[in-house]
Amino acid sequence: MINLSKIAPMLKLNSRFGLILLAFHVFFNSAESQTALKYIPSTSDVVLTVNLPNLDKKVNLDQLKQYDFFQATIKEMYKTPGMDEDTLLQQYFEKMMEDPASLGYDGNDPFYFVVEKVGYDTYMTFIQKMGDRSRYEAAVQQLKGANYIPNLIETGDKKIWQQGEELFAWNNEVVLNVMHQKGYDPNAYDFGYTEPALDTAAWSDYDFSDTSIVEIEIDEGPVPDEATEEIVETTDFDFEPPAPMPSEPDTAAIAWAMKLLGKDFPQPITQVANFNKAKGRSNDVHFWMDYSFFTENITKMQQAGLGGMAATSAYAQAMASMGGFMKVFYGDTYLSMGLNFENGRMAIRNQLFFNEDMRRFYSRALDAKFNKKFLRYVKGGDEMFGYFFMNYNVKNTIEETKSMLYKTFAATPQYGQMATDAMKILGIFIDEEAIGNLLKGDLMVSVSGLQTVEVQTKTFDYDADFNFTERDTTMMKTIPIFTVLASYGNGKDIQKFIDLGVHTNVLVKEGNFYKVVIPGLDGQPAYLAMQNGLLIFTNNQYLMQQNLESGYAKKLRLPKNHKKRLCKNASVVYWNIPNTIRAAAGSQADSNIGVTGLMNNFSKEFYSMEMTTTKAVGDAVESEMFLNMTNKDMNALQQFFNFVNDVYLETMGGAKI
Repeated sequence: MINLSKIAPMLKLNSRFGLILLAFHVFFNSAESQTALKYIPSTSDVVLTVNLPNLDKKVNLDQLKQYDFFQATIKEMYKTPGMDEDTLLQQYFEKMMEDPASLGYDGNDPFYFVVEKVGYDTYMTFIQKMGDRSRYEAAVQQLKGANYIPNLIETGDKKIWQQGEELFAWNNEVVLNVMHQKGYDPNAYDFGYTEPALDTAAWSDYDFSDTSIVEIEIDEGPVPDEATEEIVETTDFDFEPPAPMPSEPDTAAIAWAMKLLGKDFPQPITQVANFNKAKGRSNDVHFWMDYSFFTENITKMQQAGLGGMAATSAYAQAMASMGGFMKVFYGDTYLSMGLNFENGRMAIRNQLFFNEDMRRFYSRALDAKFNKKFLRYVKGGDEMFGYFFMNYNVKNTIEETKSMLYKTFAATPQYGQMATDAMKILGIFIDEEAIGNLLKGDLMVSVSGLQTVEVQTKTFDYDADFNFTERDTTMMKTIPIFTVLASYGNGKDIQKFIDLGVHTNVLVKEGNFYKVVIPGLDGQPAYLAMQNGLLIFTNNQYLMQQNLESGYAKKLRLPKNHKKRLCKNASVVYWNIPNTIRAAAGSQADSNIGVTGLMNNFSKEFYSMEMTTTKAVGDAVESEMFLNMTNKDMNALQQFFNFVNDVYLETMGGAKI
């Protein structure tokens, strides 16, 4: 069976189409082992693992070749500059598609993309296990021809080929492709400027009082006779273009490749505990990032932005405090993200590993109970568009944020003590208990369907001379039904804010609720109410006038699976894709043209999206996102390619090509 996993080592053989090859490569590979992992330093900032035995079972290359969009992409790739005239490169790619083993590649190990920032430079490296070394070297030598030997470096069992921006290296076990991005080092430049002294002694003999104008005559020679002048026209240029100048070798990139090939680093990534915890999960594609990619380099970026500005300047000190903030809040923090194509859905599962300070922060901030009264006022059913929910403990969050800020100030000596004193003074006026009892920290926004309402608006009548008369007009308008819910503790304090709204004419009392007057909403209705510990803001007049005390009937509320999801998670997002797109498309709900057609095709393949973040805080805070497909029995990757092909044929005119 043909497998694209072997193309990774030649991605930099031609950088102009390497990314195109990578786009297909990420869907085809084989079983994971430890070979290539031994060549990834523990100091790596980003590690992308493409572990694809599962993907090859779900959609292999033979199946992918049957799609029209894939065939069209390959044709366009052959037309790209650099590949259109390079027959050797075309032949190499054809072998890669038909028999990659003949080029020396091994498909029994995963493919890795590694990013590490060193100083001001960034190194991006593709790593894959070597198959047959003799075949690999012979194929690369044939591909590069006369450029192979002059640009080859050999040290022991290690070889590096480097020319221009291309570098790939190998030994008996792995093949590397290295991309070196040079950063801006402000210390490499002298920003000092000294105004040169003026040499006034040279002007001592010059008479500045002489302002006379001197006329100079220029002898231009005889003017040719236009009638007899011979004009010679030439169309051919008899010269040879200069030979291309050889590029200087990228010694930094070469040194980086030698470092990895020789495993010249303290320990591999497999010795990082949080990487092993994340890697232990079975993922089709896995992304791992160390937040030090940002925190440890933020100072360097600040220096690059400040240039030669003095370190004692107010702006430089403020930027330094930002560095301290990043270290306290995000030091020793790692992100793990796994993508899996399952039957009927795409699944993305995240883990955020953090330091002990942030562990305490999340443990206390997410220590909150779900207010089941919310369920009374959220309508489910076939017309629901979706909802957003979050639940944090406001009191605990404020306390932990203050504690973290004190540590941030301590990490910034130039501002630390002054800022700490200011925070202590501010703390006199901040009562966490009172704020936490005002609003509990939960919030839910739901869109339950559409409604047609009377809207007061202004129209204009014009006479024969185009003079207009303004009129108040009532018209019918279809709008989404939204409801915003939040829990409160002290109703008397909430009432103070409502009274302020009444006195400023923003709220108008109507029975046991208030009508909200918001300028610019074209007369659309909105209402506010306090009911049994809930603050309710909605545009649903029916809910306010007839169901405020009891809410919706039980049969109209969210089903049990939604209730369970809301009770056990700190945040939830649910989106019904077909309902939303049909409402947005309106009369063009069946169109296959343009953006509307694209969205309609999307709603045929994708049913809903769910995102959750758990309340439970262990080694990490875990989140999940599911993109649910219409067909529950077919693998999501195959359905995704079906969608892409349909879009290509119907929406982008692929059927006409």
